[in-house]
Amino acid sequence: MDIAYLILAHDQPTHLRALIECLSTRDSHFYVHIDRKSRLEDFDLPRSPRVHVLQERVRVFWGDYSQVEAIVTLMRAALSQPGQRHPRFVLLSGADYPVRSNAFIHHFFEKHEDLEFINLERMPTADGCKTLTRLTSYQPLKTSSRVLNRLKRGAQRVGLLPRERDFDPALGDMQPYGGHTWWALTRAAVEHVLVAMEANPVYVDFCRHTFCPDEHCFHTLLGNSPFADKVRCCPTYADWSRRSHRPENLTLAHAEFLTHNPTQPPSRHFPQGMPFLFARKFTAESQELLRVLRARLSEDASGSANQASTEVPPMVEQVPA
Repeated sequence: MDIAYLILAHDQPTHLRALIECLSTRDSHFYVHIDRKSRLEDFDLPRSPRVHVLQERVRVFWGDYSQVEAIVTLMRAALSQPGQRHPRFVLLSGADYPVRSNAFIHHFFEKHEDLEFINLERMPTADGCKTLTRLTSYQPLKTSSRVLNRLKRGAQRVGLLPRERDFDPALGDMQPYGGHTWWALTRAAVEHVLVAMEANPVYVDFCRHTFCPDEHCFHTLLGNSPFADKVRCCPTYADWSRRSHRPENLTLAHAEFLTHNPTQPPSRHFPQGMPFLFARKFTAESQELLRVLRARLSEDASGSANQASTEVPPMVEQVPA
């Protein structure tokens, strides 16, 4: 299974290099977007024809449409790579790391070559995390200038910029969907998303001024497409136990779970569970955990492929195309 890893990074150059080295196989290609706010020369990545560091870079801001722009840049780069037709695209952050061997990961995607792995829920979500205010609240585009950002917020307060708006004109008959940023999609799904965005500039322009569009822009397009009934849960683990706006940093306290068959807990949609393949987020305080993970992955390097589940229950109920 040829995998195109699309990686969004802005810091931790040493960890990013380790992530790429750990996932490297003859069938793995890496497309890396380094935040334009970061210095490219700080990142000493493996020199390989399979590692592509994008020269077209975006200044990325949390919760802003620039996240979508950077992801789209990665998608296009991987789709247009000469001599390559990657069947699987996996979006990771530079703070991720695998929790399964490469043999397991490749076999898993090979066994489920027609499935889309992305968290997908109708908005507003049942847990209240993704409300419709993410769409109805107008978000000015962020910049590197705090002064300009304050001026934009001030313009909203005095009515020079809108504060609320209706999403129906932009979405039309589409039901809004939300989920996490990270995913593992087939080539056909990635192509569908880009074609749909190019064909619907009104929708794209609307998403530019929504909150965290990386968590609903692609999701809405896929949730209202023929790919919807092929959607399963994202295979990247994150610790949201504190219900903060960001996941917890991973430490040695997570070692027991991440090194012993880390799996999605059984639920209505996942009665058998589904294996996690990756985890986030790793920071400077994750070094001991990484040491334990590397040792376990080394042990699992041979013969792990046959552990991949052959039955993956659906993530969402089937949605008419």
